Amino acid sequence: MKIEFREVTHQFDETHMGHKIFFHPCYETDTISATANTGGFTPLTAIARYFGWDSKFIHKASEECNARNEVAIVTQVEPTLILVPKTREKEKVRFLINDLLDAASEIGSKILHFTHFGFTQTEYPENELQMILNEFGHYTVGSADGFGFVTPRRGYFTAQERARDQRKMEEIKRELAESRRETTVKKIVWDYDFRRWSSLKKAWRRLKYRQDSVGHIGSSNLIFTRTKYLAWPE
Repeated sequence: MKIEFREVTHQFDETHMGHKIFFHPCYETDTISATANTGGFTPLTAIARYFGWDSKFIHKASEECNARNEVAIVTQVEPTLILVPKTREKEKVRFLINDLLDAASEIGSKILHFTHFGFTQTEYPENELQMILNEFGHYTVGSADGFGFVTPRRGYFTAQERARDQRKMEEIKRELAESRRETTVKKIVWDYDFRRWSSLKKAWRRLKYRQDSVGHIGSSNLIFTRTKYLAWPE
């Protein structure tokens, strides 16, 4: 599965007041995921305003999503909207990410526009980002994706050390096979606030290059790219 980090810039008034006014769509995506928050000038209200969605309908859908505390699919708008409830509980993040991708697969989504981190007034929570990326890494597109392993570290090892490393490798492969899940989503376009690239990059690199003693890289079936776009219509 590919993850494209898409830079989102903002006008001065947006960052100064903390209000998200403009939204720049990603035209190749068939589904948008957004946080269920319509309290003021939020990313979701900016998305709804851009596409001309009924604001009362989106507000009601958001309230119901938060009340149930689970992901909601809104098929009455185009492109399809997937709402994710607001949460400050770290333990809920993993569940909601799995719920999000399962919902996207349920409607056959191929390219998902992930807007949740496109406008933030504070630094990104690094642990949460790593958790999200790690969960994405457990999903594969049928037989198209595969978990990879880098060459183990070089050097002299005793027979006992080699046997130990081999056992660890088999345990890792077994764990990945058990946790592997399929999705229809081939690409996630992840909006990130241009002011937060350094913290996103740190979380991304720590996950991408994290290795254990036998050279396993977590979420090795993810392909990362980075692009830049304007955040408001030209």
